[in-house]
Amino acid sequence: MAKEIKKNVQGEAQDIKLVDVIDLKFLQEFQDDFAKGMGLASVTVDVDGNPVTNPSYYTRFCDQYTHSTECGDKRCAESHRKGGEEAARLGKPVVYECHAGLIDFAAPILLDGKLIGTILGGQVLTDLPDENKYRRIAREIGVDEEGYVDAVKEVRKLSKDSIEAAANVLFIVANSMSRIAYQHRKLKGIAGILNDGIAQISATMEELA
Repeated sequence: MAKEIKKNVQGEAQDIKLVDVIDLKFLQEFQDDFAKGMGLASVTVDVDGNPVTNPSYYTRFCDQYTHSTECGDKRCAESHRKGGEEAARLGKPVVYECHAGLIDFAAPILLDGKLIGTILGGQVLTDLPDENKYRRIAREIGVDEEGYVDAVKEVRKLSKDSIEAAANVLFIVANSMSRIAYQHRKLKGIAGILNDGIAQISATMEELA
């Protein structure tokens, strides 16, 4: 019986998905409130990079310009992928500069050491923007230079320490939520296995009697 329980629990851990252990409605509300309060954009994706929440507090610079062209959108996806992979490798949030020159973060959601999702966010700056840099990026991705420069001037400035602290809060909350939900799920599974075992023992005893 003990071996059967262990086998079932370990098998479930390998197959678990983000949506199985996190209440997405609660996560969306928390993400929205956190992003608005901190002035940081964020979105949660599954292990394949597919969004499981709607974007929260995206900047005009990203939403209306960077993501408006195929080139910009592809560069964003690649930037997010690299950030997520690095966070998963380290097992903790990472802060990095995205392809468009903004500061982003990736906070991994882990379960028994396995990556099941990532919270991506940021879209802020730590210093005043260099206009020439953003004009160059605008030409590369095919958006209006003047509009791009005006939009980047609207981007919020935060210290790197503040960005790291915000990423850590999301990391702690999301991982705590998934871990608690997973433990509850495991207990229910173990209870079901035990009940089945007890039922089999009772049936065997009746036959023997």
